[in-house]
Amino acid sequence: MGFLCGLLSTLFGGWSNRLMGSLEAEAAVLYVGGVRKAREAFIALLIAGLFLLLLMIGFLLVHVALFLWLPWSLTARALVLLVLGVVYFGSGLAVVIALTSQRAWMKFTKVDRLLARLRTNR
Repeated sequence: MGFLCGLLSTLFGGWSNRLMGSLEAEAAVLYVGGVRKAREAFIALLIAGLFLLLLMIGFLLVHVALFLWLPWSLTARALVLLVLGVVYFGSGLAVVIALTSQRAWMKFTKVDRLLARLRTNR
């Protein structure tokens, strides 16, 4: 029995390895396509979330109202509002860029490891 298994393994071993490599490559292509679709869906949700930014205008209006009532000079108020605006805009932009980067999604979904493993198997 062992001789028969060894003979079959010798005859069909290379063929099965090539078939498995081909199937693994096809699975990787489908997986990467799925990750792309997930990323696109995430970006669509993010864009919808950006519309919620309109609600945050209320947050800005609270700042404006407070600064109108503070006993500071107009220059000091304008400078503080400018700095706060730059900080809010910059931090929001940094978060959006980090969350939508393709490199981050490749690491998050482990596609980079899958592609590296496929390269070493060929």
